[in-house]
Amino acid sequence: MSDNEQIRFLEAAEVQAILESPSLRSLTGLRNRCIMGIMYEAGLRISEALALKPRDVSLEDKRVEVLRGKGHRARTVYYRSDDLALLLERWKARRPPGDYLSPVVKGANKGKALSPWAFRRTFRGYVEKAGLDPEVVTPHVLRHTCGDRAPTPRGQPPGDPGGPGPQEHLHHTDLYPRR
Repeated sequence: MSDNEQIRFLEAAEVQAILESPSLRSLTGLRNRCIMGIMYEAGLRISEALALKPRDVSLEDKRVEVLRGKGHRARTVYYRSDDLALLLERWKARRPPGDYLSPVVKGANKGKALSPWAFRRTFRGYVEKAGLDPEVVTPHVLRHTCGDRAPTPRGQPPGDPGGPGPQEHLHHTDLYPRR
């Protein structure tokens, strides 16, 4: 990202509109809502969210072990909402068998890894459904909005006054100018 580029950060109502776009009655919608929830609440990249294994997400302490992160670095991040924990619990009980937490749910590739390209295309549809501009609102914007809205230091367990953020070095996100 060049020095002149700016990341757009979403307002709470915009995030809510995007997160409410998938139908939770469909298996695909439930999966996509969980992916977007983890990206938003824990600050995960698409590739990190799609590489998660079921064992990487702990529902009890709202912990996500990112073992296949950027630069092949592992880190631990946390999400905060009980709603996301409930959705993840529901998803884990209903997801098709496979190695990945969020696999393809139907067709010949059922149970295999969902591609970042396929998720970006789906995300674009959710952004349009929410009445936002898909050229501006990307999964990357959703990810970075995590740090913009966090009431306490990002990535720490609820009630923990200190601890690491979802990114090992928080100054990376702080490089992006706020709108």
